[in-house]
Amino acid sequence: MQPISSFGIVAFKPSSSIDPVLARIQAWSSVSGVPVYFHPVLSGRVAPPAQVCLTEEQFVEHSGAVVSLGGDGTFLSAIHLCKFSGKPVVGINMGGLGFLTDVAKEEVETALSKMASGQYQTASRMLLKAVIVRGGAEIKELHALNDIFINRFDQPKLAAIKAWHGDHFITEFHADGIIVATPSGSTAYSLAAGGPIIEPNVRAFLVTPICPHSLTQRPIILPCDTFVRFVIPENSVDVLLSADGMESVRLQGGDEAIITFGGEQTNLIQLSSRSYFDLLRAKLDWGRTYKWSEKPE
Repeated sequence: MQPISSFGIVAFKPSSSIDPVLARIQAWSSVSGVPVYFHPVLSGRVAPPAQVCLTEEQFVEHSGAVVSLGGDGTFLSAIHLCKFSGKPVVGINMGGLGFLTDVAKEEVETALSKMASGQYQTASRMLLKAVIVRGGAEIKELHALNDIFINRFDQPKLAAIKAWHGDHFITEFHADGIIVATPSGSTAYSLAAGGPIIEPNVRAFLVTPICPHSLTQRPIILPCDTFVRFVIPENSVDVLLSADGMESVRLQGGDEAIITFGGEQTNLIQLSSRSYFDLLRAKLDWGRTYKWSEKPE
C-alpha cells in the first residue's frame, strides 16, 4: 500500500487514559520524523511543540490518514469528520468493546510505523444515504457507516412508522423507533435491539424495530438494490432521524425518509490479520465457557 506521510490524531473523550497515548504519539513523531497533526479539541492536552490545527478543515487537509483514539463512537466521528471522502481512517481502541477500532493502545507506535511504511491493508464497508422529503421537496441528506435510525423523543407514546421496500408496503411499525443498519452496523444499535449479526462483506439493509408493540414484528434483512422508504403519519409522536448518532433531523408528520445504498467507504485501515469471526469470538466471548478436549478447527 501507499506509505502514509502524515497523521491526524483525534480524541473527543476527556479521559486521562488518553493523555499518555498522545504523549507517546508525539515522541514517535519526533523520532520517526513523520509529521503528526492534532485535532483542535486536543489543544491544551498535548505539549509544545505539538502541531495543533486551528480548524477541522485544516486538520483534515494536513492529515494523510486520521487516527481516532477511543471507541467506535470516536471512530464514527472521524469518518463523519472526513465527510466520507475516502481518506484513510484507523481506530485505536482505548479499552471499550470496539468492533471498528482495529489497534490496541499498547501497539500505537508499531501501528504508526507500519502505516508510514505502507504495511497495511484497507477494507471496504457499505454506506447508507438517507434523503428527507417534506412537502414533495428534499430538505436534508445524511450518510452513515453503521446505521440510520428513527426514534421517538419527548413523549412516552409509541411511534407509528410506515415502511416500504421499493414499491412494496412492508407494514406500519408501532415501536419506540426503527433502525436501518449496514452489516458493519449490525453489531451496534441493531444488535442491542435484538437484530442479527451480518458479515460486513454482505451488501444488504438490516431493518430492526426498537421495542415493537407486536412481538411478531421482527428484524428483516432486505436487498439494498432497492430503496427503503419510511413515512411518518400525520398524528405520530415527535420522532428524530439520526445518522450514526452524529447528525440528526427532527421529522414531522407527513415526512418521508428514503434510504438507499450510499456506495462504499473504501479506506478503512486494517492492521490485524484476524478474521471477522476471530473478532466476534474476542469481543463477544463466544465459546469462552466451553471446555474442549482438543483444539477446535
